[in-house]
Amino acid sequence: MKRWFSWMIFASFFLVSAMAVIPADARDPKSNEINDLLAKEKKERNKLQMQINKNNLALSRLGSKESSSLKKLRILDDQLKVRKRELNIYNYNMGKNKKRIALLSKRITVMEQQVSRHRKARIQRLRTIYKEGSLFPIKVLFASGDFNDLLQRIRYMKIVADYDGALFQKYNRQFDALNQKKEILLQAREKLLMLQGSVASKRLEIEKEKSERQVFLKRLKKEIRTNKKIQEEQLKSTKDLNQIIARLEQKLTQGEGLDITDKKGWLPVPVKGRFLNKFGRKRDKQYDTYIVYNGINIRSSRGTPVRSVFEGKVLYTGALEGYGNLIILGHGKDYHTLYGHLDEVVATVGKRVRSGQIIGRTGDTGSLVGEALYFEIRHKGKPVEPTTWFQRLKK
Repeated sequence: MKRWFSWMIFASFFLVSAMAVIPADARDPKSNEINDLLAKEKKERNKLQMQINKNNLALSRLGSKESSSLKKLRILDDQLKVRKRELNIYNYNMGKNKKRIALLSKRITVMEQQVSRHRKARIQRLRTIYKEGSLFPIKVLFASGDFNDLLQRIRYMKIVADYDGALFQKYNRQFDALNQKKEILLQAREKLLMLQGSVASKRLEIEKEKSERQVFLKRLKKEIRTNKKIQEEQLKSTKDLNQIIARLEQKLTQGEGLDITDKKGWLPVPVKGRFLNKFGRKRDKQYDTYIVYNGINIRSSRGTPVRSVFEGKVLYTGALEGYGNLIILGHGKDYHTLYGHLDEVVATVGKRVRSGQIIGRTGDTGSLVGEALYFEIRHKGKPVEPTTWFQRLKK
């Protein structure tokens, strides 16, 4: 008897010792599940923190870039001012040359008139001399009545000769001056054309620099705005994750279990397959109307097992128009999941199911898209976007 009693004491001591070394998670499935989810959320938070650090570095670099960019903008402004000053100088020179050309044109017109008159007088004088012949001076001299008359005739002939010489010289001078003025006018016009080309070039340069400046400013503002938006989203996500982690740690401390909201972003998909539509309102081009999707259709061949995305109670099984064979699970906190177009229903109304438990098999009952699973998540009877709840879409 004593031996049996001693054995019982030893067995009890061994059992207590063994229980002491068994991890709490192994003894409590709820704690184990919460710890797994905590590890996933903390891993997500660490990844997000790395992204935040990377974005902070990018923002820091952007700050330096912004500083250098503002410096570049100031340089562009200065260059723009220089181009405008150059344009003003060219415009001034163009105006000056236009006036010069106008004045030269008037002078050339007057000179051409003078040269024309002198040319006519010269031609008339040459014609008279030609008619008189080369002996005309001798005839004039021999026609004198006395010596004084001869001297007088000689003096007159000299005056006439001097006048003719001066007339010809003046004509030559005016002719040379006219040619010079014409050459100057030609040069002025060439310079004007060159200035006009330079003005057009400077205007293009100014427009190009203005355009570059506007593009640069737009790109810089967009980059700053995008980075700030990313930073705000990351900080909000970090805050949300910290709240989730704090709530999970509180549940762990108080010995509470998980609810479906704790698993948002970590729910398994009920079946693997391609999503055939997006949640919400969509325009149908064929019928020129809008279709509202309260859930999603997931392509899946007939007979594929459908699993519960979270533990819950089977509230309804049966056929429903538009849904075909349907299962509705309740998960607490006014959350429900719906599984439609089933070929076979396995779950029983009133029974509880585990997360990942097979509740039916896919088919095409009530389906307009062929063999597929129709899936919805509802909160207080209203459909919510389901894909953000799935782990497969979490980045």
